[in-house]
Amino acid sequence: MAIEERNLYMDIVDDVLDEEKFNSGVEGFRVKNDITADWCLDMIREAKAEISRFEMVVNEKIRILNERLESFKDKQERKISYFEGLLREYFESLSIKPTKAGNKIYNLPSGKLQLKKQEPEYIRDEEKLLNWIEKNNKSEFIKIKKSPDWAKLKKSIQVSGDKAVDENGEVIDGVEVRAREPKFEVKV
Repeated sequence: MAIEERNLYMDIVDDVLDEEKFNSGVEGFRVKNDITADWCLDMIREAKAEISRFEMVVNEKIRILNERLESFKDKQERKISYFEGLLREYFESLSIKPTKAGNKIYNLPSGKLQLKKQEPEYIRDEEKLLNWIEKNNKSEFIKIKKSPDWAKLKKSIQVSGDKAVDENGEVIDGVEVRAREPKFEVKV
């Protein structure tokens, strides 16, 4: 970089308000030519790089903390399992009358021990089950979810002010059209 160009860059940096004023939105710096515009692009590139760096550090810290959390949880789960095993052994040594539902409950000051009957687990093959339902004419057991095919519908929509209309000019209920300003993008 030539000395004159470097001095111009330094002048630009000097023209930019200090960080406190810059962050408060006070105006002072203006893009006046291609050099200052290019400098702004450099500032954007640096800011994006700083975001990426910071994000990488935070994500690594999250990963480390999640590993610690999982290790802690594993240790505590083993502890819980151990004590639950001891309590189950103790519970089974007691003579407890089952309730009407067939459950056994033993109350203690800090909680209760219980053995509850469970419903069976149903392991389903959705495809085979659906075929059986259809074959046996039991359509009341089939759920049908209706939803608009927005991708197809959008292709046929025409805009009339803030309304969406079909090819016949009929207003489509359930769709509101909001105009948006052109989006300015900076690519670095």
